[in-house]
Amino acid sequence: MTTMKNQQILFENKALWIHDFEIQQMNYDERFSIRHFSFVPPLSNHSGNIFLTDGEIILHGDESTNISLGTIEELYYGFDELYTASSVKNFGVFWKPLRIRYNRYNLIYLIINYRHFYTSNEQFLAILKDMLL
Repeated sequence: MTTMKNQQILFENKALWIHDFEIQQMNYDERFSIRHFSFVPPLSNHSGNIFLTDGEIILHGDESTNISLGTIEELYYGFDELYTASSVKNFGVFWKPLRIRYNRYNLIYLIINYRHFYTSNEQFLAILKDMLL
């Protein structure tokens, strides 16, 4: 395991992510139609790397976001009324997004290690749940 700013990295991978307000601002084609073509990434606005340390989730790429583990209020693995199965190829048969609610009102959706037919969302969720419980 490597370290980052005196923190031990427990998990590291590529990630795509989007905030709830970004989805709400998208038009129909951005949200649904275009997502069903080959080589179009899943519903996301940002890409980069995700790091899980013993104290926070760090998203670093075209946007940087740090989520302190102490501020996480909800973890949800699946589709909801905002990030729907109809907004991804194959209608979510092969993978689901991971939604994190933190700092009371912030929602972020993660797709970790996206490989068309699978992601590492379940692996990341299992590690994160063990740390939070």
